[in-house]
Amino acid sequence: MTKEDKLVTDNFGYLITLARQYQSDILSTDDLVSEGAIGMMKAARKYDASRGKPFVTFAAPYIRQAIEQAISRLEDETEVRSTDESLPRGSRNNYTLLNVLEDTSAPRTDAVLEQNTLSDDLIGRMDRLNDREHEVVRRFFGIGQEKETMAEIGEDMGLKRERVRQIRDVAVRKLRKREHS
Repeated sequence: MTKEDKLVTDNFGYLITLARQYQSDILSTDDLVSEGAIGMMKAARKYDASRGKPFVTFAAPYIRQAIEQAISRLEDETEVRSTDESLPRGSRNNYTLLNVLEDTSAPRTDAVLEQNTLSDDLIGRMDRLNDREHEVVRRFFGIGQEKETMAEIGEDMGLKRERVRQIRDVAVRKLRKREHS
């Protein structure tokens, strides 16, 4: 086991705790942990113990950045951003994603109309997707059913979560390509 692997393994509990702070409808906890692990591995490669800083203190910004970028990337892909709330970009203040995420317990009067419009729009474009892509998009975005996580979809379809993400990304690109043509 390399030094980096040991750092990641020994501090995985911290990663899970940090990922849980970002819980949302956008990504499941498993997805948040996976994205955070990428940041933690990057931090492990750059960490220098001789500087006296604890690894978790050093790794926290890398983990947060990886998680926030994943959420932002997914928001961009699905184009479901709220018009009055956005992530602070390039600032050095103490904002966290929790400061700016939509309160899902607060009622939104336009939510049903927005969902129906998005669903109708997506359904109209889904004829270019193959059966597997169609199924992943339908389940992930909750078209005609409750939204499911990538892990849930993967389990039902006999795929790994990462493969479901890849299929979703390809499908979203196809849908966007059609939108622009």
